[in-house]
Amino acid sequence: MVAYNYLPYMDYVFGNETEARTFARVRGWETENVEEIAVKISQLPKESGTHKRITVITQGADPVVVAEDVKVKLFPVILLPKEKLVDTNGAGDAFVGGFLSQLVKKKPIEDCVKAGCYVANVIIQRSGCTYPEKPNFN
Repeated sequence: MVAYNYLPYMDYVFGNETEARTFARVRGWETENVEEIAVKISQLPKESGTHKRITVITQGADPVVVAEDVKVKLFPVILLPKEKLVDTNGAGDAFVGGFLSQLVKKKPIEDCVKAGCYVANVIIQRSGCTYPEKPNFN
């Protein structure tokens, strides 16, 4: 998650469920519910009024939470058998990279999350932050 002084300038906020719960605890929000926390983050004051802040919270094998104002959407992740899980280092950064790769193409949020999930899934099946020579994301 992010330092408070930068938050008013952020259109998108990314984090995982642990970071979200820690952020909520530090802010004094009395909830552990990731969906509720995502909504509260998306509603924090924002300097730019062009569009509302979108909060994206990953939760490992649980659905990705996307909140914009009071609207919450859940997106499934690509399930992976435990024996294929090698290393989770870099999964969050990979998710954000995949998400942003579609956002800059002006794709809908659903496509952004799908790309993020795909890249994170590839990364966790390899040791270290490496990527296969020929990915197969469509």
